[in-house]
Amino acid sequence: MSQSAEAPTGNLLEAEYAIPPRERFNPLRWARREPAGALGVFLILLIAFGSGAAPILRTTNPQTLDAFTPNVLVSPGSEFFFGTDRQGKDVWSSVLYGGRISLKIGVATVLVGTVGGTLLALVAGFLGGVVDFTFSRLADMIIAIPALLLALVIDVVLGDQLPDLPALPKEELARVLAISLFFMPSAFRIMRGSVLEQRSGQYVEAATLIGAGQIRIMLRHILPNITGLMIVLTTISLPAAILTEATLSFLLGSDAPSWGAELSGDSRRFFNRAQWIAIFPGAALALAVFAFNIFGDSIRDSLDPRLRGRI
Repeated sequence: MSQSAEAPTGNLLEAEYAIPPRERFNPLRWARREPAGALGVFLILLIAFGSGAAPILRTTNPQTLDAFTPNVLVSPGSEFFFGTDRQGKDVWSSVLYGGRISLKIGVATVLVGTVGGTLLALVAGFLGGVVDFTFSRLADMIIAIPALLLALVIDVVLGDQLPDLPALPKEELARVLAISLFFMPSAFRIMRGSVLEQRSGQYVEAATLIGAGQIRIMLRHILPNITGLMIVLTTISLPAAILTEATLSFLLGSDAPSWGAELSGDSRRFFNRAQWIAIFPGAALALAVFAFNIFGDSIRDSLDPRLRGRI
């Protein structure tokens, strides 16, 4: 009698304290809940497809095109969708191929800056003391320097000193390092606050009491709890990274096609006569920044609904 009476009680307790299964991510449900984010994803995929499939989208490689062609400053039409520039290069091709450089450098920069800043914040915030003080003061020193000036100096200094990698030529690698260096301190300061908050949690004290090492606590306990913030930081930093790359390409020029490089140099002398030279690269840059901005806001709202509607 007592056993039959205890059985339902045990089942009720198990049901009450059972861990619910993790809800699977449903893209359609997320798109209905975050229509702006879905639009951002669509635009990002569209830009990525256009850049990746450029060779088969009726284009010619701007780097191999003869600079002396008869098709100079031709207005947009059926033959040249976006017209041609002062050298006779197809602007449609330049925009599509330029997206490769801008997106590649932007994504690589954010990954290096955010991941590097997160790892440094994890070490500094958890260990504290001299390590935290040293890293924090270095971050403050770098942040105190104007970001664009710092990036320009690093780009010029490292431009010819780096090796050519298969995926990143030395010019692109120099810009990734230049832009990452001033993204990393900002990521460090943001992630450090989250690490300090997690370090004071009871689960960290429990892991310490059972003899878990510092590296295990940082990687197995604290890092998973700050991954959401790192993802949000990555998505909202991408537009700034793409804009910074375009700014450096505009100021310093670029051997490879880039949205910023298309707006620089002698091309500016022809903007009044051939407006399409500036309109289409500028529109592509604005569209990419807009897409990543609304996508980043949607990711932020999804991971932390308390921030919904805040700027």
